Parts: sequence; C-alpha cells; structure tokens
Amino acid sequence: MTRALGRSLSFVLVVTAALPAAARAASFPPHLHFRSVANERVTVHYHQGLDTLAREAAALAAEILASHEGRYRTRVGRVHVVLSDTQDDPNGSASPLPFPLVHVRAVSPDGTDDLGNHEGWLRLVLAHELAHVVHIEQARGLVKLGRKVLGRAPYLFPNALTPGWMLEGLATYEETELTAFGRGRDPDSRMVRRMAALDGETLREDEAVLALDRWPAGQGLYLYGESFLRDLTEDFGPQTIPDLARVHAGRPFPYLDERTAAKVTGETFQSHWRRWTRESAAAFEEEAATRAARGLTGSEALTSRGVRQVGPRFSPDGERIAYTSRVLTRDRNLRVMQADGTGDREVAVRNGGSGAAWTRDGRSLVFDEPEVHRFFASRSDLRIVDVEGGRVRRLTRGVRARDPDVAPDGRTVAYVRQGPVGSELALVGIDGQGHCDLTSSPPGTQWSGPRWSPKGDLLAASRWTPGGWLDVVAVDPATGAVEELTRDRAKDVEPAWTPDGGHVVFRSDRDGASNLYAFRRADGALLRVTNVLGGAFTPDVSPDGSRVAFASYGGRGYDVHVAPLDLGDAPAADPFHDPYGEPRPVPAELAHADRPYRPFPTALPRFWSPYVASVSGQTRVGLATAGADPLLRHVYGLEAHYGEETRRVGVQGFYQYDRLFPTFLVTVEDTTDPEGVDELRTHAFTLRASVPVRRTFRSSQTVSLAWRRERQRLTGAAGSEAFDLGGLEAAWSLGTARQHPLSISPVDGWRLRLAYLKEDPALGGDVALSKLTGDARAYRRLFGEGDVLALRVGAGTTAGQPAFTRSFAIGGFPERSLLDLVASNHAVLRGYPDDAFTGRRFAAANLEYRIPLAHPQRGFRTLPLFLRHLHATAFADAAHAWSGPFRIEDVRTGAGLALGADVVLGHGLPVTAMVGVARGFDEGGEARAYFRAGLAF
Repeated sequence: MTRALGRSLSFVLVVTAALPAAARAASFPPHLHFRSVANERVTVHYHQGLDTLAREAAALAAEILASHEGRYRTRVGRVHVVLSDTQDDPNGSASPLPFPLVHVRAVSPDGTDDLGNHEGWLRLVLAHELAHVVHIEQARGLVKLGRKVLGRAPYLFPNALTPGWMLEGLATYEETELTAFGRGRDPDSRMVRRMAALDGETLREDEAVLALDRWPAGQGLYLYGESFLRDLTEDFGPQTIPDLARVHAGRPFPYLDERTAAKVTGETFQSHWRRWTRESAAAFEEEAATRAARGLTGSEALTSRGVRQVGPRFSPDGERIAYTSRVLTRDRNLRVMQADGTGDREVAVRNGGSGAAWTRDGRSLVFDEPEVHRFFASRSDLRIVDVEGGRVRRLTRGVRARDPDVAPDGRTVAYVRQGPVGSELALVGIDGQGHCDLTSSPPGTQWSGPRWSPKGDLLAASRWTPGGWLDVVAVDPATGAVEELTRDRAKDVEPAWTPDGGHVVFRSDRDGASNLYAFRRADGALLRVTNVLGGAFTPDVSPDGSRVAFASYGGRGYDVHVAPLDLGDAPAADPFHDPYGEPRPVPAELAHADRPYRPFPTALPRFWSPYVASVSGQTRVGLATAGADPLLRHVYGLEAHYGEETRRVGVQGFYQYDRLFPTFLVTVEDTTDPEGVDELRTHAFTLRASVPVRRTFRSSQTVSLAWRRERQRLTGAAGSEAFDLGGLEAAWSLGTARQHPLSISPVDGWRLRLAYLKEDPALGGDVALSKLTGDARAYRRLFGEGDVLALRVGAGTTAGQPAFTRSFAIGGFPERSLLDLVASNHAVLRGYPDDAFTGRRFAAANLEYRIPLAHPQRGFRTLPLFLRHLHATAFADAAHAWSGPFRIEDVRTGAGLALGADVVLGHGLPVTAMVGVARGFDEGGEARAYFRAGLAF
C-alpha cells in the first residue's frame, strides 16, 4: 500500500546525479573550520592551516582565469575554489554545477609520479582545472538561449559531453602552455605513447576515453588527447582548439563531435586520428632507431604482467627481490620472488604506494600505504610485514609517512613526512617510536626516495624546489646538512647506493627518456648506466654490486627487469640542455580580508528544468531544481508536477546536511496517484541519519536511523479512507567486497545488512508492529581471475498484529524499502510473477556463477557508447513467504541463464544491462524472459 518512499528516493538519486559526486558522501572532516577569501573573480574556501596557500591560490586563479577567458573568448562568472588538505594524493577536479567549482588538494606532488616535473603545484593544477571551467562554460545559439531561460540546467553544457580525450586533452594542453613544464613536455608522457606505438598498442579515438579499463586506463585521456590536439594545432593554427570548443558549444544535441571537427578542420576526428597515429608511429620508430644505434642496454624481464610492477628491492643477501604489483583484476600487493624471477608470491595486500625496504635480517619489509584517517580523510603511514608469515603491523599512525628505508644498523627508518605546503625527511625507530624531522626546508620543498648509504653516514634523496629544480642530494643524518649531487631542471629522482658507497645510481630524464645514471662521489662525475627504449624506473643495486634491478615500461605497462652493472665501463653522461621555459612569477598574495565561510548565498537554486515522466500509471509534467554550496554541506533538490490523470499538483524534495559526523537526509512528498478508479494521495516526511562506524580502504561499516511520518488517503466513489504510518528504522551494514577494472562483479568479500522497523501509534501510525530483515552476500573467485561465485541469503520476520499477513512478498526482483509495510520485496526469485507470494515472514537464497566472455574495451568513433565487458550468468533461486508454519514443500525454486554487458553511455554513465530467461519449477512458476539494469545482487 505504501510506495511513497521508493519514489522519493528515486527523485533524490536523479537530482543528486546532476551535482558533484561528493554530494553523495561525507565531504570534509567535521573538525575542519572553513573561511573564505575573495577577489573580483575568484572565491577560495579553505580550512585552518592553509591561510597563506589560499591567498596565493586566489591570486593565481584570477591570473590564469583571465588568460583562459581571453584565449577562448568566454566570460565565466565567479569561480569558487575549495582548497583542502584531507588526502595524501595530489589531485584536483572541476565541475560546472551548480556553479563554476574547482576542488584542489593542497598536498603537492614530488615530481616522481605521472604528473611529472612542474614549476609549482598550484599553478599546474589551477591551469588544468580552470581550463575545464572555461571550456565547459561555453554556450552559443540555442544552448545559450536555454541557459538564459532555464539557468544552469545540467543538459545545457554540451562541451561537458565530449569524449574524454577532448576534455582532458584540452586541459592538459592548456596546462602545458601556461606552465614551464606540463605533461605535454614530460618525457615519460611521451614514453607511454612511444612504447604503445612500438608494441602495436596505440589507442584509437574510441579507446582514449574515461571508460577504458585496460592499460593505460585513465592516463590515455590526458596523454593521447594532449598530443592529438597539439598535432591539430600545428596543422591548423593556434585557434584550432578554441574554435572546436566554440563550435561544439552551440550544439543542442551534444554528441556531434565529428561534425564539429569537419566544420573547423575540414575532416572528421577519425580521419585526423588515423593520420596522426601513422605519423606518430613513424616518428617513434625513427626515434627508437636513433637510440638503438647508440647501443641498447640488455636486461632480463622477471615479470610479465604489465600495468605496474615497480619498486624492486634486493634482499640483504641478494637472493630475493621484493616489489609492488598492481594489475587489473586484483588488489595492489607487495610480492617477493627469487632473484631469477622464480617463486613469485604475494606477501601483503597494500592500499597504495610502490616502495618497500627490507629489514637488515631479511625477515620483514617496511612499506607505506594510505588508510582512512578519522573517518573522512586519508593519511599515508608505515607498516611492517613478516615476509614468511604475512603478519602486518603498524609502525606509524597519522604521521603522513611514505618512501621508507631502513638504516644499516636496523634500528632506524628514514621516510618522507608529507604536509600541506611541503614535506620533510624524517626518522623513526623500527619499533615506531621516536619520530623526528631530519630536515627543515623552505615552504614548497618536496622530498622523495630517501636511501641510506651502506655505512649509514649519509642519506641520498631527491628534492624538488620551486621553479622545477628536481635534484639528487645527500643529507647528513646527524646534522641535516644538505649537499647537492645534481643541480639542473632534469628530473633526477629515485637514488640508490652501490654497496661500496662510491656511487649513487638514480633515474633521470635528461636525455629525453628516463634512464639510469650514476653520480661518482670521488670526483663528481656523472655516468650513463642504461640506454633503454622503455625507461628505467625505481632502481636498486644488488648487494654484490653486479646487477641493477629496475622497472621498465612496455606497451602494456611496467615490469621488473634486471641488468648487469659495471660502473667501471660506464660512459660519461651527455651534458643536459634545458628545454623548459622560465617559470612564471608567483603573483602577490591577495591582501583582501577573509571571512567565515557562508554556505547559503551560494546554495540558491541555479536552474529550473521542465520534465515529462510516466509514474504510477500516469503522465507527469513538472519542473525540477537543485542546489548546493561549494563544500557540499547543503545539497537539495525540489520538483513540482501536474498529474495528467489525477489533475493534481504534487511536490517532492530532499535536503542533505553533511557538516556534522552523521550525514542527515530529509525527504518530503505530497503526491497523488491513480489507484484503479480511485486516487491515492500521499503525504510523507522522512528524516535519516547515517553514521560511519568504521571506514578503511577495504571495508566500510555504517549505522543509520530513519524516522518516517506518512499519511495515505484513498479517495473514490465509496468515499475517503485515511491510513497513517509512523515508524523508526535502524540499519547496520558492512561491506568488504571489492571491484577491479576488469571485474564483472564484486569479488573477494562480503556485504551484510541488518535492519529493524518499528511502527507504533506512539510514533503517529495506525498499526503496531515490527519487522526485522537480514541480508548476507558473499563473492569468491573459483577458477580464474575473472569468474565469480556469488551467494546471497536473506530472511525477514514480522511481530505484532497477527492479522497483518502481507508484510513481505517474493517473486521477481527486489523493490521497495523496509519502511514499506505491505509486500516489501527483498528477495530475488526469477521465473515467477512480481510479488506473487506474500506472508509475515520470508527466506530466500540465490546462487550465481558469473563468468566473463570478453572485454571489448571499444566504442565506435566518437559516439557516446563504450562497451567494456560481456559476461554470462548461470543462477538458481529459492524463496518462500509464509504466515503460518514453515513448510519446506512450499519453497519456490527457479533457475536460468543471463547475458550481460557493461557499457558506458554519454561518455560518463556506467550501465550494466542484463537479459535473461528463468524457469520457475513450482506452483505459479513459468518460463519468463527479463531485462534489467544491474546485476541481481
């Protein structure tokens, strides 16, 4: 009888989908107190500890925004920038909704990751994200008119609906043009495309998109997109990219990218991409031949998985190598193999990070990984794992530690301690005690990769300083004194000592590709160690000094290699010729006064959107709006509609408050729906609080409490009848199941949920009863990397009001909430009509065997459809709903087969489509075909 809550929550999901994704999760830790500082164009919102950085961000953003606006001939309204230090992973994001909004993580990269070298993190990230803002903001013709009438409706941003390589490639191009470095100039970015071309793995225009799972996954958008757009610019002039953006911004139907290309350049993107691919392949082959003519370094590959097999470290006796493995079907893990590549096995699962260090007895490994900190942030810390037993224990907690190395005496660990405006080298005992900073650096300095010398009298490390100076230095652990071993703007990183302490081997891109070099301490000479096409990363020298292990790149990712090492015959390195431009001066910090953060002025509605929908057997014509503040503490949506059959106006709305430790969600409804020849009018109000109990990278545990007050009035020829509901629902959920890029299903874990509903006149209802339900799901691989055995068991019972016999239903697929008193369906029973059987209790069990059929990973040109995976499912269902004694012979069973496809629509909407046939074997059962979105469970 009650369907109101389900409809309300559907409206919540539809409207919230138009807002930033963070609106559906706790946005910032409750202990952070935000303030705002603004100039004429930009408002920066920041929390304690980021005052100076916020003022610099405001000045930089205004300068960069003006440059982008001039180039794209577009004026953007006030831009809101949120600056926070809650994640130990540099990143940024931009959204046009509900207003131009940029989120920036204050923590800076150290130059060793995929972002490459840079002159300053704020300039780099703001140049990239504000390019998104200006690009997406553009509107012309009918689209511009629509914006003037409807406001910032989500469907009036055609440039936001272009392929991923256009969105991210454009921003990466502008990031490169507005900074001295940028990924468009990074030799390691070029390496990704070079090796793909040489190995026949070059991405097509339909593959370099957000939905790509196979390597290089998300990197492909940035690197292929930037290079392709740069090629178009060289062919058609500097205004090519702005012209593409301008023309596309006038498309009422946004997915006409090929027509946009033809109008601006005379040919389609497909035609240009094919030509560019051929020309690039020829250029890469010529480059490879030139490098090969100098003599390539021979090496032996010890792994062949690709993706990321990095960070090799020889054990103290030289017999084993530890490294970090990341693949597309399992969690990242720390592994150990024999020095010849045999006996490869997992030691520990790790949430992130790539480095590890042996303890001096060779029994344990110290490594870093991020973990959820205080529920709403993530911090990197040190762990130590027993290599034989796999037992992991913490060394640090919340200190933001990474890149560990164990001293020769075995008692001290050197590491990098990350902060919001820089990092420092630090020391801690192997027992986790005695933290202290070793260095005291100017603001903005970033450290990485500390390595102890064989005698323990020096630490080699890489140091980044503003302007893009990324060099190898030696640090005295007794005094913190720093000696520069290199001094230029090449990317000199990842140092490792030779066993005699006479050389420091490190990675450098000084000749246009990442190779290994050695600094000879005796005379300061710089020697070339390797000459490889795929780069040499994260080196480590064997204890006897005869070999060097490193990660080398191929078309399918990184693998661990070992090569002979003889520094006595190593040639001198060629002089470095700096190809990078001069760093731009940092503008003066904003002098305006700051103020406390005020959310409500920005949370006013920014659009209204008409819609037509068929709901509950009638056509609705309505208007919808939504809003949020920059921190997403307040998110709301509201719609009003007119029912074509009932001829009544109805409204639905929701409001989410996310400032405190719990997240609060309020939904309201006043709707009228046809019920046969009668009308059912529903007034409903629900208040839900969700409280995290435990959050980690691999599990989550939540408790929620909801109060609902509802009145339903059935009106017809026989008169009017009202029914009141008032109840409380408490629920507990635990999830440990995970899903990986090439997974067709959740894998390797559990999902549990218990829920209790209490309806009582004291809460405003007409009935007094309670309902208890439980649901358990388990997922396990059987025979390979892709197949999954999925098991689900559920049950529910009702207490109170014995005459109430339609509490639960079975048949078909689950629908409705526990708060629905009548015929709540929580089971999967295929091969029977929907809600065919009811009772005061139910029990159900399902078994599915899911197998991948193929991973096409393809689209068609620039059309907004990408096919990720194809899979098949064999299933068996059993369920029963009853009110009297349980009888095993009354259990309904069914079985069947289904085919599924994981696709991405519109360049960003993932959908799983399932088509199946099921046969019910008992009374009421039949052969039934079905189609649904999403897996059964």
